Amino acid sequence: MRGPTRYDPRMVHYLLSWGDPNERLYDVAITFVAPADDPRLVLPAWRPGRYLIQNFAANVREWSAGAWKDGKSSWRVPARAGEEVTFRYRYYAGVLDAGSSFLDAEEAYFNGSNLFMMVEGLREDEHRLTIAAPAGWRIETQLVRDGEGTTFRARGYDHLIDSPTICAERMTRHTFLESGATIHLIFRGDEGIDTEQYIEPVRAMVRYQAELFGGLPFREYRFLYHVGAMWHGVEHEDSSSIMLERSALLGAKPGDDGYDHMLSITSHELFHVWNVKRILPARFLPYDYSTETPTRLLWVMEGMTSYYGELTLVRSGLWSEERYVAHLRKEIETLENLPARRHLSLAQASFDGWLSEPSRMHDHSNAWYSFYNKGQLVAMLLDLTIRRVSGGTKSLDDVLGILWSEYGARGVGLEEDALERAVARVADVGDFFARYVDGTDDLPYAELLRTVGVAFDSRAHSPAPALGAKVKAIDGALLVQNVTRGGAAMDASVLPGDELVALDGTRTNTASALASALDGAAGRESAELLIARWGVMKTLSLPLKADPRVTIELKIAGESDVRRAWLGERREG
Repeated sequence: MRGPTRYDPRMVHYLLSWGDPNERLYDVAITFVAPADDPRLVLPAWRPGRYLIQNFAANVREWSAGAWKDGKSSWRVPARAGEEVTFRYRYYAGVLDAGSSFLDAEEAYFNGSNLFMMVEGLREDEHRLTIAAPAGWRIETQLVRDGEGTTFRARGYDHLIDSPTICAERMTRHTFLESGATIHLIFRGDEGIDTEQYIEPVRAMVRYQAELFGGLPFREYRFLYHVGAMWHGVEHEDSSSIMLERSALLGAKPGDDGYDHMLSITSHELFHVWNVKRILPARFLPYDYSTETPTRLLWVMEGMTSYYGELTLVRSGLWSEERYVAHLRKEIETLENLPARRHLSLAQASFDGWLSEPSRMHDHSNAWYSFYNKGQLVAMLLDLTIRRVSGGTKSLDDVLGILWSEYGARGVGLEEDALERAVARVADVGDFFARYVDGTDDLPYAELLRTVGVAFDSRAHSPAPALGAKVKAIDGALLVQNVTRGGAAMDASVLPGDELVALDGTRTNTASALASALDGAAGRESAELLIARWGVMKTLSLPLKADPRVTIELKIAGESDVRRAWLGERREG
């Protein structure tokens, strides 16, 4: 594990290799000069872009003899300060999503944030990564290649682990120049998918966002796409890792849901080049990968990015005004049907994002909403507020300009009140933040959308009796997954996990059977609900009340110069 010093003491070298790919085990060797006696190596417990402790150390299978763990995610290596050390370990890589690592016979894909340990004391030193990939395999990464081989350079540890990498024999690549930068679209698993049709739309996104910020902060950028079973994206400094749903893309053409989703997720991750990767909370500078780092700005990082992600599509001519308004309608309806909006502020939802894992939170459906979802809507309403009070002379675009020029471009982190102070310099929005960011007031959709010629309406989802719970049929039984606050099921004391056996004597082992039974009971005050709970049959009185959900309608109400200024819709060619 030790030897005479040969390496530059300002360099940490990582060697990534593997044996039988069916084992899904990466072999990692880290060579460095010990900065102190018994140097400490630490594997992150979470990764930027996913604000949840994930404990990646659980995937470390074995490590160099003589080394020992001194914490949940940390190891000590027996060595004297100044000695050269090589520390080895194996890592299980069996998850293929935008933020994990995966290995099989056809591909080696990894995110360093869950794979590579950091040598304490050497975080800022230059790092090298050598990938022992099979001959003939291509390697795609934002890291700079060191010469002609398979070694790459990173400015430091943070740059190393922020660089997702795909190694494979076959990948589809489309490259174009736009706004002074080289853009690569890299696809894996795209057999049967028309990927060329996305080149010009992505070019339009890059062009618009470059115009918005006054140029691109990179000279080369990679979109690393995997076509698989889900939608998922993670942002990085000069690249992004994106999962695309194959079934939605097969045969997809402009206007189809899959096509639009592809554009949306791509635009979102591209906007993160500025917002999150360069404009980020001061509490993230530097990242503490070992523990939670709460901030009330997650809605700014993610919700505002979602807002501008879709806004990019309409402003660059990829979506019509009607398509964008349809998107807003869906987002509003989602939020308005979540009970948590009445008690959980957007700032608090951001701060408590680390607690939001559904499998670890009781009553998640009533206690939580996505700060992506509400954050996007609040950003939209903030934009419309600025436009209204300034007489159309200012917008949220001007606020972004301040955040970029005074924070992101200078490498300065955002104070917790930075957005509010930047907005105040652009326009007087009164108590907007107190009511809609720090408070839980109903969002003023109708009032503000009216100013841009969009009519808003909210009405009851249905007058028919409804259970007020989410159910799922499993092995012939209809099980309750969650109960909605204010609904009939909660009034009847139904619990998640209950099996719905019968309603007024009618067997309810499917969702359709339950719906029919509820329809048959319409006009009465209550019905007899037979359930099985913890192996015991119970009879409950279910009040027959209407579905507590609402249906949202948005409609473009004629021509509007103000709306055109907001959406800036234009057509390419």
